[in-house]
Amino acid sequence: MNMSSIAFGFLAQATSAVTSAAATVPAESLPWWRESWALWGIVLLTLAVPTLVARLIAGGLRATDMWGRIATVLVALTAGAVICWLGWPPRLGIDLKGGLILVYEVDNSKQTAARVDDTVRRIEGMAATQEGAQGSVRRRAGGGVTVRLATPDERAREAFLATLTGAEFDRVAVREAGRRGSADTLEIDYDVVPEPAPVAMDKLVAAVSRRVNPGGQKEVTVRQYGLDQIEVIIPDVEQSEANLIKRIVSSAGVLEFRILANRDDVRHQAAIALAAKTAGQSVRQKEETLARWVQIDLKKMDPSDDARLVTRQTADGGLEVLVITDPFNVTGGDLGRVSPSLDEQLSPCVNFTFNSSGAARFGLLTGRNLPDPANGLQSRLGILLDDVVQSAPAIKSTITSFGQITGNFKQPEVDFLVEVLNAGSLPAALRSEPISEQRISSQLGDDTIKSARLAMLMATLLVLTFMLAYYRFSGLVADLAVLLNILLVVAVMISFKAAFTLAGLAGLVLSVGMAVDANVLIYERMREEIDRGAAVRMAIRNGFQRALSTIIDSNLTTLITAVVLFAIGTDQLKGFAITLFFGLLLNLFTAVFCSRVVFDLAERNRWITSLSMSRIFGQPNFQFVKWMKPAIIGSVLFILAGLAAAWQRGQGLFDIDFTGGTSVQVEFKPDQPLGIAAVREAVATLPDAAVSSVSTPGSAPDLRYKIDTSLRGDEARDVEATIRDLFPGRLATYGMDIIEVTSKAAPAVEKGEGKAGDAAAESVPTTIAKLRFPLKISRPTLRATVKAALEAEKIGDADFDIASTESAAVTGRACSDWTLSTTLDAASTRGILEGVKASLAETPVYLAANTIGGKVAGNTKVTAIYALLASLLMIVLYVWIRFQNVAFGLAAVIALAHDVLVAVACLALSTYVAPYLGWALVDDFKISLDVVAALLTIIGFSINDTIVIFDRLRELRGKGRYVSAAMVDKAVNQTLSRTILTSGTAFLATLILYAVGGQGIHAFAFTMLVGIVVGSYSTIYIASPIVLWLQRAFSGGEQPSRSTATA
Repeated sequence: MNMSSIAFGFLAQATSAVTSAAATVPAESLPWWRESWALWGIVLLTLAVPTLVARLIAGGLRATDMWGRIATVLVALTAGAVICWLGWPPRLGIDLKGGLILVYEVDNSKQTAARVDDTVRRIEGMAATQEGAQGSVRRRAGGGVTVRLATPDERAREAFLATLTGAEFDRVAVREAGRRGSADTLEIDYDVVPEPAPVAMDKLVAAVSRRVNPGGQKEVTVRQYGLDQIEVIIPDVEQSEANLIKRIVSSAGVLEFRILANRDDVRHQAAIALAAKTAGQSVRQKEETLARWVQIDLKKMDPSDDARLVTRQTADGGLEVLVITDPFNVTGGDLGRVSPSLDEQLSPCVNFTFNSSGAARFGLLTGRNLPDPANGLQSRLGILLDDVVQSAPAIKSTITSFGQITGNFKQPEVDFLVEVLNAGSLPAALRSEPISEQRISSQLGDDTIKSARLAMLMATLLVLTFMLAYYRFSGLVADLAVLLNILLVVAVMISFKAAFTLAGLAGLVLSVGMAVDANVLIYERMREEIDRGAAVRMAIRNGFQRALSTIIDSNLTTLITAVVLFAIGTDQLKGFAITLFFGLLLNLFTAVFCSRVVFDLAERNRWITSLSMSRIFGQPNFQFVKWMKPAIIGSVLFILAGLAAAWQRGQGLFDIDFTGGTSVQVEFKPDQPLGIAAVREAVATLPDAAVSSVSTPGSAPDLRYKIDTSLRGDEARDVEATIRDLFPGRLATYGMDIIEVTSKAAPAVEKGEGKAGDAAAESVPTTIAKLRFPLKISRPTLRATVKAALEAEKIGDADFDIASTESAAVTGRACSDWTLSTTLDAASTRGILEGVKASLAETPVYLAANTIGGKVAGNTKVTAIYALLASLLMIVLYVWIRFQNVAFGLAAVIALAHDVLVAVACLALSTYVAPYLGWALVDDFKISLDVVAALLTIIGFSINDTIVIFDRLRELRGKGRYVSAAMVDKAVNQTLSRTILTSGTAFLATLILYAVGGQGIHAFAFTMLVGIVVGSYSTIYIASPIVLWLQRAFSGGEQPSRSTATA
C-alpha cells in the first residue's frame, strides 16, 4: 500500500467527519467548500495536484526515476495540511476544555435482593404446604434460612427434601449447611447464595449514551471501563447540568403503572390482610405474589389526601404504599413518545403515548378499575419510576393511547423524566453515586492550554535550532522531517476524531525530542562512512541502510509501551499513548523515507558536495567497563535509600489514583494570597490532608493549591463545602462587571397572511447587555446562572442567548467578555443581572475536583503493576528474539528495572529534598497514573539506547559466540555521540515541559527527566556489563581474551 492510498483513506475519514459535523449546522450557514460535493473534490485535488507537481519537479531536476517518491512526500504534505484545514480546530480533551468524567459501577444488589427474597418465599411455601409436617422458616444472619419440620414421619421429611432439591430458582443457589433434630423435629440450615447475573455491557453503554446524548449532537463519550463499570466523559458542562446528568445516568428508568391497594375494594382485602403480617417487600400467598410495598416520593405525592390507601412507616422515616400486582404489566417499554407539557393548573408535567400493545393492556388495566358510583369506590393508578411512586391520579375512565404524569414537578424534574423515559430503562442498574468523579473547570483548561502551547513552541524551536546548528544541511533536513511529523500527527488525530489531552500534548513534545533519534542514528552512520573515505552518495546510501534496522528496533520497543499504556490508561493517558504511538510510527516515514528523498535530490543535483557536521568527540576511547562495579554499587545504594524512603512514606507516596479519596483545586483571590504552610494548617482537620502548590507561567505565587484528602463516597460531597468554610471570603469567585445594557425594538412581525387590513404588527422588545468577567467563565456556567436567576424571579420562560466574540468561545473555552440578549426590557434585565452578579460573587471557583472510590483505586494499582510487568516481558522477548541470545534480553530487563526503581526512588525522596530544592521546582511528588505513564515511557526510551549499543555489539562480534569487555567499550564509544545527542534533545524538550508545562504534567515531566538521564547511564554502566556477566555465567566462565575479542 503506497502513501497515496493511505492519504486517501485519511482524507476520506476527515471528509466524513467534517460532513457529519456539518449535518448539524443549518444548510444556509455552510460555506460552499464544506458541501459534500466540494469536500470530495478537494480530496481528488489533494491527490492529483501533488502528483502532477511531483512529475514536473522530477522532470525539471532530471530525476524521473524518483517522481513516485517525490509524489508520495508531496501527497503526504498536502493531505496533512488539507486535513488540518478542514478539521481545525482539533478536539480537546476534558483536561484542556473542562468538563466531567464519571465512572459508574453496575449495581446488582437490588435485583439480587429480590431474587433472594423470592427464593425464601418459595421455600416458605414448600414448608407450609408439606403434607404430614408442620413447617416453618426463619431467616439466618448472613443470608441463609433455617427450615423446621415438626413431624416424626420420615417419609414427609424425605418428600420435603426431594421437593427442595428438585426446585429451580432464578440464579440463586440453595445449599444445605447443616442439620440437627430429634425424633419429632428436624431443623435444616440452608445457605441462600445469589449467583452473579450476566450484564450485557455493550447494551448498557448504548442505553446510557441514548440518555446523556439523545440527539447525538454532543461530544459525549460513553464506554466500558473495567469488567462491570462504564465511563461517561462530558466536555464543557456546568455543575447544575452535571448533577442532572448524574441523575439521568444512575436512574434505572424502570417505569411501571400499578393499581394502589384500596381499603374499600373487596378484591384487595386478601392482599391487605397478608401485607399487615409481612415485614419484607413482597406480599405472597403460597407461590403467588399478590402485592408489594413501594416507597412514596413525598415531594411529589401526599398520601394523606386519601385515607383509603394502605401505607406504612419505614425505619428511616419514609412512607410506603401497598401496590397490587396485576397481570397486565404495563411498563416503560410500552411507551411511544414522551414529551414535556403543562397540566390543567399550568404546572409542568409529562405527557406520554403508548404503542399498540401497551395501549391495549393499559386500556384493560384502567377499564377494570373504573369508578363504582354505587359505593363511591375510586381506584388510583400508581406511576412508579425505579420502584418509587411519583404520582397516583384517580382513574375516571378507560385510557388507551394517552396519559399524563402530574405532581409537584419543577421544570428540571420534568426534563429529567422526559430524558430517562425516552431513552428507556437500563439493561442493568447502576449505583446511585459514581465511584469516581473528575470535574475540571474551563478556566483551568484555558490556563493549561496556554502552558502546553508555550512548552510545545519552546521545545520545538529549541530542538530544531540545535539540530540546524549541529548538523547544518543535514539538520535542516531533520527539521523539515520533524515539522512534517507534527503536521501528520495532528492530521491523523483529526481524522480519527481523537482528542488532544494535556498528556497527549506532552506526548507530542516528547515525540519531537525522540523523533530526532532516527535522524541522529542516520547522520552518525553517515559521518562514519565519510571518515572511512566514502563519497557523499555512498555515505548517504550506507548511512540510511545500516541505521534502518536499529531505527526499527528502537521505535518498535517504544511502540510496545504506547500500546500497553493505551490499554490501561484513563482518557487523558490514552491521549498521550495515541500521540506517542502515531508520532513514532510516522517518524519512520518522515525521518527515513522523506529525508532520503531530500538527500538523494540534493546529492544528484550537486546542491551538496560534502556533509559538514559538528563533533562532540573526535575518536573517543573511554574505558567504561572498568567503572561498572562502582556504578552498580552506587545504583544499589541509591535504590535502597529510595526504597527506604518509599517505605517511610507508605500510602503518602501514592496519589488518590491509587489510594482513593478526593482532590480539589482551589484559587484564592489575588489580593488575599495565602502561604502553603497556612493552607496546610487550615485543612489539617481533613483526614490525611495533603496540600501542594499549583503554579502556571505568569501567575502570582500563593494563589492556587491542590488539596487531597482520603474522604470518598458520601463523605466526599462535603469536601468542597468544608474548604469553603475553612477560608471564608478568601476563595476566588466569578466577579462580573455590567458594561452596558441597551434596549431596542425588534423588527415588526406580521401576523396573518391574506388581507392587508388584517395584517398586524407586533414589536418585541430586545435588550442586549455587555458583560465582563475578571476571572474567565464558560458559557454553560454563565447560562445556568442566568437561568437560575430568571426562575428565581418567576420568569423562567423568558428567551435569552449568550454569545462572545472571543475565539476561545468557538472551542467551548472560558472567555472574559460575553453578551447577553433577552426579550426582557432593560430594567428587568438589569435586575436579573444584579441577581447573577450576587450569585457568582458567593460561589467559589473550584478549578478541578476529583473523587476516586476505593475499588477504582484498587483496580488502578493492579492494572499499573500488570502494565509495567507486561511491558518488561514483551520487551525482553523482543530483544531476546531479535539478538538471538537470552543474555541480551535479561540484561535489557535488568537495566529497565533499574531505571524504574531509580525513578521511584527519586519520587520517594522528593518530599525530603523539596524544601531545599524549591528553586529547581522540586515538589512533594506522588505516584499517579501520569507518573505510571512516565515510567512506561522511560522503559521505551531507555531500551532505545540499549538496543543501539546492543546492535553495535552484535556488529562488532560478527560470527563470534561472545562479546568481550573491549567490544563493549568500543560499541559504547562508537555510539556515544548518538547517546548524548538523542538524550540531550529529549532532555531539553522535557526540561521545558517541566519548567513551563504547568502543574498537570509536572510530576510526569520530573519522572521523565530522571528517566532520560538514568536510562542513558544504565545503558552504559548496567546493561552492557551485565551482558558480559551473563555470557560468562551461561558459558561456564569461558570468555575470549581481550585481544582476541578486538581482533
